Amino acid sequence: MIQREKHLLALHNFIEQVKDDSNVIALLLSGSLSYGTVWEKSDIDLTMIVRDGSISQSMEYCVDEIGIEIHVYLMEVSKFKNKMQKLRGGEYPHSYFGKGTMVFSKDESLNEFFEDASRVGTDDAVMSFICMIENLLVEMNRAEKWITVFGDMLYAQRFLQRCCTIVADMVLLLHAEEPTRESVLRAMELDPVLMRAIYIIPSTTTMTEVDIRHTLQVLDDFLMKHIQTWSKPIIKYLSDDDVKKVSECNKHFDSENLTVPLACLASKGIIQRVTQPSRIFKHSKLTVEEIAYFYIKEENENV
Repeated sequence: MIQREKHLLALHNFIEQVKDDSNVIALLLSGSLSYGTVWEKSDIDLTMIVRDGSISQSMEYCVDEIGIEIHVYLMEVSKFKNKMQKLRGGEYPHSYFGKGTMVFSKDESLNEFFEDASRVGTDDAVMSFICMIENLLVEMNRAEKWITVFGDMLYAQRFLQRCCTIVADMVLLLHAEEPTRESVLRAMELDPVLMRAIYIIPSTTTMTEVDIRHTLQVLDDFLMKHIQTWSKPIIKYLSDDDVKKVSECNKHFDSENLTVPLACLASKGIIQRVTQPSRIFKHSKLTVEEIAYFYIKEENENV
């Protein structure tokens, strides 16, 4: 019996064991057995969606079925729906569920809800892209710091290697695909020139300062190439001639990852940076000068 067939048999046996219980509404398969490659050490990831009130809290069990581990995560149906609605499309947690397979269900409406919630909308994809920019720029800044301040090329190269996965996820989003654990391999197919510069070379060679600075420029060029895509929602928000504090931007976009993208846009002259007094506590006169931004349309007709 080939490995995938053995895993499918284990899954089938488990479904048969639990499907008639009145508390069980559906089973959602995630991970390698749903959308990847199974090998002998693969486990099975299952979310068991159960009736509201049937468990006191979300729980996880590790079950053995013909020698294969099945990780079963119990979740009440209302909490499952709430979680799916809150997940931002294009981020890995959404991909984990969204690329899954509903292998058993007693509720057709739940199937329809899952299919709808699994889709990645354009707005979600752009916001996920912006959040990834925060992580990417942080790693790029660290690489530059280790060159400039410490002269440590090897450690700077380590930060470049961490940029690779982030950019791979971004490449997939640009092609309307969800990031997965195999994003780097897929990105190699979609953009081999870019991935050679940020994946193959940093992974297989000892880089000099010139090499590292060149790769940092490649990454910056990638961000600038797609700047109209990822800056659009930010510019739209700032286009009402009102100055917006960083905390207000984060609240508007329901994100904590806008600090660096905003600073990046300001460094390119696309938006303007100022400060505004900000009261930290409601019932206190304590104020600080918080960074804020605004957009002048006439100065940025090309964006």
